[in-house]
Amino acid sequence: MVFLGDLFYQFQGAGIYEYVLPFLLIFSILFAILEKTKIFNEKKNVNVIVSAIIALIFVTQFSLVYTLNQFLPKVSLFIVVAVMTLILFGIFGAPVGKGLGHIGMLIAAVISLFVIYWALSPSLGFELPYWIQYNWDVIIALVIIIIVIALIVGGSSGEGTGNKITLKDISEGLFGERK
Repeated sequence: MVFLGDLFYQFQGAGIYEYVLPFLLIFSILFAILEKTKIFNEKKNVNVIVSAIIALIFVTQFSLVYTLNQFLPKVSLFIVVAVMTLILFGIFGAPVGKGLGHIGMLIAAVISLFVIYWALSPSLGFELPYWIQYNWDVIIALVIIIIVIALIVGGSSGEGTGNKITLKDISEGLFGERK
């Protein structure tokens, strides 16, 4: 009887993960881009040939395939976490369909940049500076203090006119206005 784990080991031994899957991924992405942009007009055969050649050249470069194989599982993990977060927002009644608002999109973009940096760091040799690695607790404390000061300063006006930022305003800024 053949077990599923043995099948994956056979795939690995046959080079499915190192050659076939990266080829299919690059080919399909390039073909979709060429079809959408219509660089070669409506000629599918030219799009197929160009996509296949570029994908075959990509697969011959082991460093690129290694980077892709290190990068994709981590990005997949991030995508699963992001989708689960959106599902939880939907369960608790946040209007996800209306977008996250300007502040929410900015926060999502910053988090995405950090995740991409994190995912690419081992395979491309990126490292955080040594002073960041040894001072995480100080950096987190400073970020929390800056956020608290920004909320206090932004939430109070000098004249006492009552223009204060409430949790409702922050919620509407992050998740859009609830109707």
